[in-house]
Amino acid sequence: MAEAPDTPADALIAQAYAYWRTKGSSVTVVRKIICDVALRATDAFDAETLLARCRREDSQISLSTVYRTLGHLVEAQVLYEVQGVGEKKCYAPALTPQAGQSHVVCQDCKQVFPLEDPCLVLREGALARQQGFSPKNISLRLEASCDQLTQLGICDRKKDEAKGKKTDA
Repeated sequence: MAEAPDTPADALIAQAYAYWRTKGSSVTVVRKIICDVALRATDAFDAETLLARCRREDSQISLSTVYRTLGHLVEAQVLYEVQGVGEKKCYAPALTPQAGQSHVVCQDCKQVFPLEDPCLVLREGALARQQGFSPKNISLRLEASCDQLTQLGICDRKKDEAKGKKTDA
């Protein structure tokens, strides 16, 4: 009998492994690293950020492998894909069972920040039902400028991003 996962991320990782097994694919060491780093992330990330984080574990991981694995994780429904600024795609773990994801995309630093308000899903769902629709998935994406950056010329979130990034040089 399988043990229950310890954390929501553990459950998502188990779901990803099960997805690969049902597809007849191997759960390789590289996939395990990418899966673990992606699904334990506490923030939204793009492929390049994920690559830098994964290379702390294995310096040989390639960007093309990261992109392929991200596609699998989205298809397995353990990651949400969020459209960032321009054509840039960002990803966030599907830690909430509700059928809705809301994010703010900062036009200044290009980061994606989750909005966690279960009432948003309820309100948007109610509006859809009032119009005669049965909502299946709700996604809210807000593009915004940082008020702190506009007013003070500095953004604490942008500083955190710069400190946390590791260069590949």
